[in-house]
Amino acid sequence: MATSMEFGGWREQLSKHPLCKALKENNAKDSAHKNATDSKSIFCINGSDLFVWDSSDKCLLHCNLKTLQKNSEVEKVVDKIDQLRLGKKTEESYHYQKLLLNDIVSFDVEGIRVNSCGSYIVVWGHHGIRVVQLPSKWGKNSMFEGGKKEAIPCRTIKIGERYFTGHKNLSIRQVSWHPGSKTDSHFTLLTTDNMFSVYNLSEPDEPSSIININTGEINPTYSPSKSFVAPVLGETAVAFDFGKPIEVQPRQKRFSCQNLEVWPVYCVRGNGDVLILYSHLSNVRPVRFPVQGPLTMNPPADDNYGVDACSIVCLPTSFPVIIISTMEGRVHHCVQLPGAAEDESEQEFPNTSSLYDCPPEPSLYVIETAELDLCLSVPKFEEDSSLDNDFMCPVHLKKDPSCPDRYLCAHAAGVHCVALPWLTAVQNFFLEEDEDLCMPEEKECIIEHLVCTKPLYSCPTSPILGVDTVTDPLLGTTLLVLTCDYEFTALPMGLHYKLYPSHSESSSLNSSKVQPRNLEPFSHQVKQILLKKDSHPLLKSSNTTEQSQKNCFRMLIQATQILRQEYIPRIVKAKQAIDARVALLKNHKTYHLEDIKRLIEASQELREHAGVIADRLETTKENHERLFKRLDSVVHKLQNNVPVLSDAEKQMIRELNRIKDNIQIYEQSIQQVKSKQELQDKQMNRANKSSGPFLHQSQLGHIHGVLKEEGDDIEELRKEVTRLNLTLS
Repeated sequence: MATSMEFGGWREQLSKHPLCKALKENNAKDSAHKNATDSKSIFCINGSDLFVWDSSDKCLLHCNLKTLQKNSEVEKVVDKIDQLRLGKKTEESYHYQKLLLNDIVSFDVEGIRVNSCGSYIVVWGHHGIRVVQLPSKWGKNSMFEGGKKEAIPCRTIKIGERYFTGHKNLSIRQVSWHPGSKTDSHFTLLTTDNMFSVYNLSEPDEPSSIININTGEINPTYSPSKSFVAPVLGETAVAFDFGKPIEVQPRQKRFSCQNLEVWPVYCVRGNGDVLILYSHLSNVRPVRFPVQGPLTMNPPADDNYGVDACSIVCLPTSFPVIIISTMEGRVHHCVQLPGAAEDESEQEFPNTSSLYDCPPEPSLYVIETAELDLCLSVPKFEEDSSLDNDFMCPVHLKKDPSCPDRYLCAHAAGVHCVALPWLTAVQNFFLEEDEDLCMPEEKECIIEHLVCTKPLYSCPTSPILGVDTVTDPLLGTTLLVLTCDYEFTALPMGLHYKLYPSHSESSSLNSSKVQPRNLEPFSHQVKQILLKKDSHPLLKSSNTTEQSQKNCFRMLIQATQILRQEYIPRIVKAKQAIDARVALLKNHKTYHLEDIKRLIEASQELREHAGVIADRLETTKENHERLFKRLDSVVHKLQNNVPVLSDAEKQMIRELNRIKDNIQIYEQSIQQVKSKQELQDKQMNRANKSSGPFLHQSQLGHIHGVLKEEGDDIEELRKEVTRLNLTLS
């Protein structure tokens, strides 16, 4: 098993990797990301493979993170053997590959995403999409084309080129791979004309399905260049995310079809409205479902929980948990409540499918609303009366694949990590039908400010260019962040608390409720004490940012304040708990030592007493044997002096008489056999003296066999007679 030191070795080596150096050198003069207000996602991770988009060379860079982890002695010996065999030094650990696109990318890339099987990467911007087919991998480190050092050309597929070329004002909001694709070749995109499209790589020019988010259907006369009012009013969908699939049943009264698997798509508008689309990849018949929403949000709010929504995420939990973020840095944690089934007539939705029943429209219940500190909350001085604190930027949400109840927030000022400790209690309430909702004592979400690229409001904006999580068990769970200076920051993501129960623990959830709290280990209690609500982030502002002495002093005061409020009191409290635990253990140790001393004395006494008992046992055993022998001799003498024979003796006499009679019979038989043998000997002698034998050889052999058997019987009888004579005497 690899140690924690081995886990952390590759994190320090990543910043020294030639890929990072080349990426930074090629894009050093790129000022497109400076002072931007929107973060991007120009790198992605699939297992241990790292893919980065190089804006300068318009290509993809790839490296295997496992090649950075060369700490074991076995791998060093293998590398040494390879050097001796090849006659040159191997540089696989510091090698990266360049993937060239066979088509020109003329748009600014906003993000890249690799599909689940690692065969395609979608490269997209606001005005174009390209899908790159990755080459085959083989070899020691699972590199493309066996670790080829030259640039590798890759097949590139244009998606909807004619449509995007004909609509210059059209912009792409978000691109995502479809989770219901069996071939992993379908992806979805959301455009500013409120169209949700599904494309298949086998037909890249035309979408396989398209849904108008406003009406749920396609209007051929719709022109996206004429929609100016909807974006201003916030009625344009800005983000979407897939939920867990559900099965809809056919209307068996008229048709007999199989159940259809559909994927709910949660879309959020700029004004905060949440809608649900139902996407499927069935090619049997064109099945359409109505767009549900805006969903009712409880408890109601005057501003509908904000009018500047920018992202949405559905956590992969047993029941739908929806997270909505706003430009102001607020995140709303909502739980989907099931809706009541209604009898919908075909006239109510004339353009929807009549083959399957539409799922009932659910509603959302807002558990809590948290506010992220986009910048550091530094103290104000008396002369800072007009300090500008109205900084707003899009907050993009991203799921954490290592923990289902934790997600990441990437924005132009840094990265936050948010965990939901109340998720288990809500799950018990919805899934196990508990009568009471027992929320934990501290039901607020846990927010960790991991990276801050804009420490103060006066600092220039330094948006995050990408954030993703490494989940490979050999590398350890690690968060990778790419800043606007093209520098990677690797942060280990440990589980300081256990929130969401695993599948094996869910079956024993009821039994765990009755267990007392003092059964949990003391280390867990210390971790809970040290668990802080606020943390000081890692400052990664732009290299060109220069801070004044006053701003540096503000940041120093803020860091000191967090240290005093969050770190030192908790450390002191943990120290007090450890001291109390140590004192308790010392008392227990004293009691145990006294018990051990008393047990040793008792053991010595028992050992001496056991020796005495053993001697008495040996004496008693010898007396028992002597008495048994005397009793046996007495019984034998008494039996001999009895004038009347016992039944056993009478039986023995009868048996001896029978044997004696048999002996006489056997003696007579033996005498007859001997006489016959003498006669036969005489006849044999006569026959030998004659010209030829009187009997054949087979007859003689048979006779000898019979005589031998009778001789054996006679010998046995003789022995039996001898034994009986000895017994009677």
